[in-house]
Amino acid sequence: MKTTIIGAALALALAAHADDLDQALESQGAASDQPVSATFKGLRVTQSQSVETTQKGVLNMTISHRFGPMATGPGGDFGMDFARIRLGLDYGFTDWTDLGVEHSNNDGKPWDLFLKQRLVRQTESGRVPVSVTWFAAGYVMTDVGSGLPYSVPFADRFSSVNQVIVARKFNEALSLQVSPTVVTRMLRPLAGDGPVAAGVEVGGRYKLASRVALTADYGQMYYGVSSNWDPALAAGVDIETGGHVFQLYVSNSAWLSEDRLYTQTKGGNDAPVDGGSLSLGFNITRGF
Repeated sequence: MKTTIIGAALALALAAHADDLDQALESQGAASDQPVSATFKGLRVTQSQSVETTQKGVLNMTISHRFGPMATGPGGDFGMDFARIRLGLDYGFTDWTDLGVEHSNNDGKPWDLFLKQRLVRQTESGRVPVSVTWFAAGYVMTDVGSGLPYSVPFADRFSSVNQVIVARKFNEALSLQVSPTVVTRMLRPLAGDGPVAAGVEVGGRYKLASRVALTADYGQMYYGVSSNWDPALAAGVDIETGGHVFQLYVSNSAWLSEDRLYTQTKGGNDAPVDGGSLSLGFNITRGF
């Protein structure tokens, strides 16, 4: 009888321990299967869109600024006398859906409406190895009398960009992304430009400290663009200050809107990057 009681007590103790172990494993599994956070700190890598979207209920304001070529030297204050700016607002309707509008003073003074929709999120467990976001934007020129050397009927003022952004956070320091890209343009300045252009953008981030990271991106179009245009590239640094993300970078493009950035960058006469093509730029993103 005593043996039976002892055996029963041991069985109950083992069962209780097994239940506790199962709960611990389930809890650990649930935690490790959470989505990874901060693959990139900003909505852009540098000048190209990142895989990130705005969080639910947050309104983001983004200011993008591009100075003139640094090769102007002291006489032109190293490009500081020339400035292009882009202002944007976007709102996170859910953690997966981000809708925004932006305006720049680039040639034609374009407005654009964009959607960023998360499709897949990488998990900490590795069960889902990558994050995927769809970026879609439509652009319209609102002013064709500001220095444009060509006539632009209203029907020719529209363009669009679609990207499928695939990213992976390899560890706390390194994140990379690749984005197949399609651009449509009614306005095509050169004879070699087609109505549809296709290519790929790649970008990366390497964390140096808790609030500082190096970033770079590169956009190359392989179809539908004249050989006179160069790939768009930029490299810089992210600085997170709590309330906002400050991104300082150097670019070979004068364009701030993605449609022209990928299809009309002119970096130099002989190479995508030379002394006359590089300009200083920055992005400031503030969430409310």
